[in-house]
Amino acid sequence: MSSCQKISAFAFAFFALSQVYAADDAVVVTATRFPERSLDVPIGMTVIRADRIANSAAATLPELLSQEAGIVSRDNTGSPDRQIDMRGFGMTGDQNTLVLLNGQRLNEIELTTIRWSTIPLDSIDRIEILRGAGSVLYGGGATGGTINILTKEPVSGTQEATLGGAMGTLGTRERHGGISRTGDGLGFSLNFNDYVSDNYRANNRVDQQTIGGALRLTGEKGHLLFRFGLDNQNLRLPGERTAAELASDPRGTRRPADFAGRDGAQASLGGSMDVGFGEFAVELGHRDSARTSFLKDYTFGFFNTYTDTRVGVWSLTPRLKIPFQAFGLAHSVVLGVDLDDWKYDSRRAAGLEALSNPAARVLATQKNQAFYAQLQTAIGDRSKLTLGMRQHRVSMTAVDRVNPAAYAQGVKTSSPRAWEIGLRHQLTSATAIYGRVGESFRVATVDEGYSQFGGPLFDAIVTLLEPQTSRDRELGVEYRAGDLRARASTFSMRLQNEIQYFAPTFSNINLPPTRRQGLEFDLAWEASSAVSLFGNMSVTEAKFRDGLIGGVDVSGKTIPLVPRHTANAGFSWRISEGMRLNGVARHVGKAYYDNDQTNTFPSQMPAYNLLDLKLTRQWRDWAISLAANNILDKQYYSYAIRNGAGTSFNAYPQTGRMFVASLEFKLR
Repeated sequence: MSSCQKISAFAFAFFALSQVYAADDAVVVTATRFPERSLDVPIGMTVIRADRIANSAAATLPELLSQEAGIVSRDNTGSPDRQIDMRGFGMTGDQNTLVLLNGQRLNEIELTTIRWSTIPLDSIDRIEILRGAGSVLYGGGATGGTINILTKEPVSGTQEATLGGAMGTLGTRERHGGISRTGDGLGFSLNFNDYVSDNYRANNRVDQQTIGGALRLTGEKGHLLFRFGLDNQNLRLPGERTAAELASDPRGTRRPADFAGRDGAQASLGGSMDVGFGEFAVELGHRDSARTSFLKDYTFGFFNTYTDTRVGVWSLTPRLKIPFQAFGLAHSVVLGVDLDDWKYDSRRAAGLEALSNPAARVLATQKNQAFYAQLQTAIGDRSKLTLGMRQHRVSMTAVDRVNPAAYAQGVKTSSPRAWEIGLRHQLTSATAIYGRVGESFRVATVDEGYSQFGGPLFDAIVTLLEPQTSRDRELGVEYRAGDLRARASTFSMRLQNEIQYFAPTFSNINLPPTRRQGLEFDLAWEASSAVSLFGNMSVTEAKFRDGLIGGVDVSGKTIPLVPRHTANAGFSWRISEGMRLNGVARHVGKAYYDNDQTNTFPSQMPAYNLLDLKLTRQWRDWAISLAANNILDKQYYSYAIRNGAGTSFNAYPQTGRMFVASLEFKLR
């Protein structure tokens, strides 16, 4: 996109968009990329609202999300940006879970986790979780599901200011604040967060800052919304621990020099307008990041690796929603186009001083162009049919400028598609059943197509992989009556060309056929005006259907890092006026170690159980809280990898018992 085109797009958005969404106490956007009434919320969707986020003992977004059915988190850095895995994808969980911020993709074209810590918890209005869906409307990487995080917007006629801080064990300190105000036609909000912690491990200090805001312009016929955000993170990397070190010194490190840093920025401008026969909406967004890291003796155990990577993306997402009547039925169709343009530049050397003459320099681009359509039809008062399709085109280029070999560069164009057929039927006023079938896809990241040591001379090679595809099915039932909500579902995903790392060749490959299938159960109950309870459990099976990996038959073997059983149970108790106690217990079952695709390692990663509590006292404009995480001081790890010989493993121990006290002042 040229500079003139970018300026024109911003100008068009500023002068043309002009429709205010009607007020509704349960508006969601994940399902159609437009606001929907609570009546039209898709069955199976989970919505986490701001009050639950505020009361939760979770300190980060991944911790909060891992309390939901079918979602686990894992960590191998100590960063607040833990990996999220929906419905059992193991080490590629991040690449198979689509994360949106106000409807805009946060997934990168690198093998990096979502920048969760750039989204302060107190800036979130709600989180929408739609399992096993999202590819038609949002594109690749949604096979496991879609998570849409909606931040607070300036609300007409309100003003608010917040200032707070926290202190805790492990040298943890946090400061946050925000302000929002609206007048006639103009509203703005601004928030910041400053977080520091030494963390549980030696050489694992994290220091990060974020700032973000929104400006909303409304008029008689419309609105325009501009959002921006800046973030910075400096993280020390403690590295792995052997089995012996886990027993003798789990908090130690053998990598006192390793670190990673990140600077990011994002901005978007968008809105919507009534065009008479329907509603038109569009967003223009830009995001970039600069990442650096140093890993001593990382390559083959002898050579240092310093990496400097710059990534930027422009995106444009126009769409149109048209309601109409035909054949005696009420219909609504959403038509849209997604365009994005990625630039990637990564230099790798033995140290910062050698970066001007790098050992490798990877330049890559990715351009996505997609058209999608989704039709929803009301069949009587009780049934709703959804039909959707997406035609996607992705063009990728990658070249290592240091290696002149022909195999160190590549160009590939693919045309994956997605489709979905869904039907829900209201059996009674409280009970509904639903079913979905469809196809989803994922395109390999740049890091999955490039290997610095995978070439014939242990040199760089570019192998642009085939898109991963999945045939998906789901059947579920949901009960909603009064203060009780329950959901049960069964799902199946049959994948071709699944993308995963293969250690012996130092590169990623397309796997032989795999499958995911399982059961999920959810229950939430407002037991009284003072007590609410929730619980969920998941049974997930992730296996190779057939085929060979490295000449070894893996038919029927379990995919590493996927626990078969997970469960959560929690409560919220209003002890007295202004005082509340919240708690959650989590169970994560055992799983095979990473790199154990043959399931031959003599043991599995142990199961673990965690308990978190948070006590909150509110008085007038003040709130004070005390949170205790992992209150039983469980020693555990969520990620570990076996060695190539299958004789030992390395693990990344997680935080033990931790306490955090916070104080917040809110003026309205």
